[in-house]
Amino acid sequence: FLTPRRRHAVSSVGRVELYASFNTGSLEETILTEVVANALDSGTTRIRLLTNPADATLTIVDDGRGMQRRELARYHDVAASTKARGEGIGFAGVGIKLGLLVSRDVVTETRRGAVHVATRWYLASRHRAPWKWIPPPGLTASRGTAVRLTLSNQLSPLLDAGYLEETIRRHFEPLLDSAFDDLLGRHYRDGVAFECDGRELARAEVRGSERVPISIRLGRRRTPSAMGFIE
Repeated sequence: FLTPRRRHAVSSVGRVELYASFNTGSLEETILTEVVANALDSGTTRIRLLTNPADATLTIVDDGRGMQRRELARYHDVAASTKARGEGIGFAGVGIKLGLLVSRDVVTETRRGAVHVATRWYLASRHRAPWKWIPPPGLTASRGTAVRLTLSNQLSPLLDAGYLEETIRRHFEPLLDSAFDDLLGRHYRDGVAFECDGRELARAEVRGSERVPISIRLGRRRTPSAMGFIE
């Protein structure tokens, strides 16, 4: 019998490794992009990344919707996702599950309304990923979700602020380019800011003469469904 305060995910490593095999990039790149994508689904307007090489920790904080206690509990089921399509609640995808492969432990803290809870999660063996409720360590502000990975490798690229910025710019470039504001404004009305170790990532400045716009419209719609540029 597994108590509500401590449960185990069965065949944890095998399932998480299967998730990892679906991605062509490095494991660290996949972890970072999945976590950011889920933060975006939660309605965040700011994503903060904080590295601490001395403690080998990477902390990622969003100001999105956060999770209810039952949602955070289900988040630890390696075989399930608490995120329904169009109803993002933060770090509920595979990113943090993949993070178990490179971390000694993963602390998740979330705030939603009056709910303020936190858990600690780690791989004990190939078949056990125990977790337990812990007092919130104070990683989040008024709302949202924060996750702190204590990495097994102190030389992990996830502790390199330059690597984090380069990966975010490569995968989420339109969010940092004003040319996409009209299109993305329908989904991110207040925009999205990225902050890495206290420094906000600057938006790209590209002169119009250096690029040719491309718009894709479906059917007879006047508003583009997608757009891009040739530079």
